[in-house]
Amino acid sequence: MGTIQIKRGLEANLPTEAADGELLYTKDTKKFYIGNGEGHALTVFENAEQLKTYLAGKSDTGHTHTVIEITDFDTSVDERITAQKGQPNGIAALDGTGKIPNAQIPTSFKEAAVVENIAARDELTPFQGMHALVIDASGDATVESGGGAEYVYNGTKWVKISEFNELDTLIDWSNVQNKPEFVTKITDLEDIPDSLTGQAGMILVVNPEENGFVFTSQFSGNIDGGEF
Repeated sequence: MGTIQIKRGLEANLPTEAADGELLYTKDTKKFYIGNGEGHALTVFENAEQLKTYLAGKSDTGHTHTVIEITDFDTSVDERITAQKGQPNGIAALDGTGKIPNAQIPTSFKEAAVVENIAARDELTPFQGMHALVIDASGDATVESGGGAEYVYNGTKWVKISEFNELDTLIDWSNVQNKPEFVTKITDLEDIPDSLTGQAGMILVVNPEENGFVFTSQFSGNIDGGEF
């Protein structure tokens, strides 16, 4: 196995910039630098002693303050809550009974009713978007076998959106159309060599033509970044 050496030298000879991602090391001050591209200063990685000095004046990670130590905390919180009441992306305001006013509730979420039959549904006070689940919808001639049904009020009339017997349908995976194909092994993928025989320890890479994959052996030589 070869060794990898980072570009290195004395800090006095350190260049002012380097290629993006290039690593440099000053042998006298024991610092690492990384290049940020032409026209950009290097980023320095401080050593342990320098970091220790920086952190000496910082608070511990467990440092906390109690609410009473924060100036005007209660006033600021109250003002923030008031500013968000009843506002878009804010919070709902409660009425005198502790409930959210109807004006702040979307129509489709105001109420969903469950009733025994069509007659009970028709006695409701509906609004546009109201849902009603009717247990026995035999009073609706369009409902089969006297089953139940779900309705939504469109502002003028009740519209059936489902029946109970329609919810009992079972779908088998083999009957699903246009379902995706599953890959069970790597050689089923496009542009992969058909056989893996004799390729143990090899690396799969994009070929020079960039239209497929080929196997190649691992690099085992030396890499030296040079000096500055």
